[in-house]
Amino acid sequence: LLAQFSAHPWRLSPELVLTELKGFKESPSIHAALSSLVHGPRQDGAPAGSLNGRVVIGWGRQDRVTLPRQAARAQQLFPDAELHWFERCGHFPHWDQPDEATQLILASTDEP
Repeated sequence: LLAQFSAHPWRLSPELVLTELKGFKESPSIHAALSSLVHGPRQDGAPAGSLNGRVVIGWGRQDRVTLPRQAARAQQLFPDAELHWFERCGHFPHWDQPDEATQLILASTDEP
């Protein structure tokens, strides 16, 4: 299971894994969110010029959930979004590249 989310699951601390997985299990909305992802409507995206703010899509080069080749489709759906590649990273950049993920979030949400 962890190999689906992390490019290097053996590097994750047991405490981190336990906390994260318990959070999923105990979340009252996880089942509805997963059902919506699987059975819900397809995402329409945001046409060029329609975004009011900056949008950054982060993608792990070793993502096994949303494969890297799918990034091209995301860019088609969100043409104004910036695509940021996380190297040596799976689906959860906050696990594999926590410092880089934090810096990207802070830089992307900073007031211009």
